[in-house]
Amino acid sequence: MHGRNINLGFGRPITPVVKKLLIANGVIFLIQQISGLFAPNMMEMIFGISYKGLVEEFKLWQVFTYMFLHGGWLHVFFNLLALYMFAGELEDLWGSRAFLRYYLISGTGAGLFIALMNYILYVKYSFSPVTIGASGAVYALLLAYGLLWPNREVLLYFLFPVKIKYLLIGFGLMEFFGTLTTATGGGSNISHIGHVGGLITGFIYFKLRISGSKSSEKKAIKKSEGPIDRILKKFRLKRKRKQIDTRIEAKKIIDNLLEKIARQGMGSLTTKEKRMLEWARRHYYPENNDTLH
Repeated sequence: MHGRNINLGFGRPITPVVKKLLIANGVIFLIQQISGLFAPNMMEMIFGISYKGLVEEFKLWQVFTYMFLHGGWLHVFFNLLALYMFAGELEDLWGSRAFLRYYLISGTGAGLFIALMNYILYVKYSFSPVTIGASGAVYALLLAYGLLWPNREVLLYFLFPVKIKYLLIGFGLMEFFGTLTTATGGGSNISHIGHVGGLITGFIYFKLRISGSKSSEKKAIKKSEGPIDRILKKFRLKRKRKQIDTRIEAKKIIDNLLEKIARQGMGSLTTKEKRMLEWARRHYYPENNDTLH
């Protein structure tokens, strides 16, 4: 009986970059809460994404910094929980630097999608929300995890086991239709476009990273071969092809002459045919040849 591979994430050692991201998000959230007591929404207006901040005040850093702020205890808790559960294996597989690059690029890409949506909402409805949260980057992590291990199971709401690939499809559809609703004026305090942007950016970067690493490996192999190595390699391949062609020809001769012997007997072979049979035997079974000096 096979056990079910369900990812809970608990008890797994925290990898270095994941640990730093958890600490950074937690510390910044606490600073955000404390500063809010003295200057409400100050950090959100400076570091969160908004139409006014980007277009009117040119706070271009917002497409990056927004992902380190959160809108409440549950918001930060679930984002950091997902980061803890799914990111460690990705960092183990890719290495710390590549993992951090994927996380930050995906989060920034999601920020650009959010900025575009905020612009549309402002132009169409004179509505300018402020968007914060690491959800775009977290959705990109979920996507990468699902692409690498699609049949892993997770506990939805900590109760229902579901394969990660089906969970991703469900989340993707929900966020897509949520984005359409928001774009047509439907009110929501959830940045669906941020989630979709994280999925899209993560998918593009994931595919480029995989194809790029494969081509790099091929280039590295080619680079490691000097000109003499390449000449010798071509010579060995040419010699191997010649050996194969010779064995094929020897096999044809052996088959034809054995068929004649079966019909007419050994005495029916001419002197030339006997020499041909001997040549074919030596070249079809070269490992059985004895060298005489």
